[in-house]
Amino acid sequence: MADLDLERVRHLLPESMLDIVEAIGVRSACALVKAIGGARFKFGKGRQDTPRLNILFAAIGEAKTYQLLRVFGGEEMYVPRCEEALRELRNEQFRHEFLALTEREGKSKLMAMSALCPKYQISERTGYTIMRGRCEPVTKQETLF
Repeated sequence: MADLDLERVRHLLPESMLDIVEAIGVRSACALVKAIGGARFKFGKGRQDTPRLNILFAAIGEAKTYQLLRVFGGEEMYVPRCEEALRELRNEQFRHEFLALTEREGKSKLMAMSALCPKYQISERTGYTIMRGRCEPVTKQETLF
């Protein structure tokens, strides 16, 4: 996930996650969500070798851990899962790769689905739903009066 991607999903992220992104960057924030998202986490001061500190080291590395602890050290906070934002980014990336395979490389839709669905750990049905959601025109809303 790049900074450009963040702008596309900023409205889907809670304020706490935006603060984390500001502290350690987009990629590290995504890694943190994968490691501890959906749980309350007590951010220590980073002065002792603790299991919590080791979780952070494993997820985002030592340098980013200390950056995070400079901002949130001593606090306990809920680290959101950011499911909606991550799903939107996944779908956008899936669409981009699908179109690259079918339009630029000339592969069939079936071959593109066969290649991409396992990669993104989604069903073929979900893959086609993602593609329909992007390609179908928005229906015109009827006027109220």
